Amino acid sequence: MAIGDIFTAAVESVAPGGDGVLRYGGRTVFMALAAPGDRVTGRIREERRDWALAELLEITGPSPLRVKPECPLYGECGGCSLQHINYQAQLDAKETALTDCLAHIGGLTPPRCTVVPSPPWEYRNRVSLHAVRANKGPRCGFKARESGEIIPVEDCPVLDPGIRGVLKTLKPPPGKDRFTLYARGPLLLAEEGTELSAGNAASRGSAVLLDRKITLDASCFFQANGTALEALVGQLLLTAKETASAFPGGKMADLYAGVGTFSLFLSEFFPDGTDLMEENARALNLAKTNLTARSSGPDRPAGPFRFFPQKDETWAGKQSLRPYTFVLADPPRKGLSPALARKLAEETPPVFAYVSCDPASLARDSRVLTGAYHLDELYFFDFYPQTAHIESLAVFRKKRGSS
Repeated sequence: MAIGDIFTAAVESVAPGGDGVLRYGGRTVFMALAAPGDRVTGRIREERRDWALAELLEITGPSPLRVKPECPLYGECGGCSLQHINYQAQLDAKETALTDCLAHIGGLTPPRCTVVPSPPWEYRNRVSLHAVRANKGPRCGFKARESGEIIPVEDCPVLDPGIRGVLKTLKPPPGKDRFTLYARGPLLLAEEGTELSAGNAASRGSAVLLDRKITLDASCFFQANGTALEALVGQLLLTAKETASAFPGGKMADLYAGVGTFSLFLSEFFPDGTDLMEENARALNLAKTNLTARSSGPDRPAGPFRFFPQKDETWAGKQSLRPYTFVLADPPRKGLSPALARKLAEETPPVFAYVSCDPASLARDSRVLTGAYHLDELYFFDFYPQTAHIESLAVFRKKRGSS
């Protein structure tokens, strides 16, 4: 094998990043835009000792899983990587990627995975756009798949209709190269200074999630798929209720709490209180706003709240986990800090619910946890159809006899 080699082979599967996987010259080869079951001709573009990258030159035999992409920019735009594969095959590929990571990196035999699909189009309520500083044409766009240049976009079929409707005419905030919009139902938020045809957009407002209002700010992280988020909250409600029944009168820790979304729903099951840890002070202030409204509302009151504007390793170094019967974590892609993972394994709260956006970091952390915990339940929530991103929920329960 050498760079520039042209070859023909069958595509066997989809890699966790979305590329097709095939074999050539005794090595694994990754090829973007290839579907399992395709027979393709490609050219080697990058070579490593154990694997190589190839570009797709021709599909000599299309897979029955292959479909026509919905977006005319697909393949050029870097936002999506799976539009050429039918939706059920996308789900199957991502479920396999999740369980393979847990097996090969985590050393686990994963439980049966429950797959929770999403509407495959117009699902995305929150999006980060790049500014296009041009006199004519669209003023926002996405990075190109290959070059990283900004491709102007007038429409995007994965975005909520409220965002699709303003893409052609919005103007980015002055001085910002990247900015965020959020839309769901009648709500449309954009970072301060974003100009719409009707004037400047609001940057803060309230969205309805299940039966409750939650205050958001366009500049703070919030899950991008409201339908999938409601399904995830529904499952966490069941887990929290089961935990409270088994361990009445306990406390909850909500780690990487963001604007308090999960505590807004789950805190009522933990009358001894809920502690929220979040590094982003602006998000944590919104959590205080949301939970103050919750605890003073007409619904069943929640226990007292405490707020910790800290990094996870700082919180783990200062806080005992023994008072908690339920710990929930929703970390960024890098996963738990080593200090927090060790702390969980050592002090072992009875139930640990881990919301993950990266199977590899989940698997790495699981290897640390499984000395003290069983991985009892595994869910794949498809927050990002048409992409290779995988959002999951792993529910760990303390092994009998653990300290």
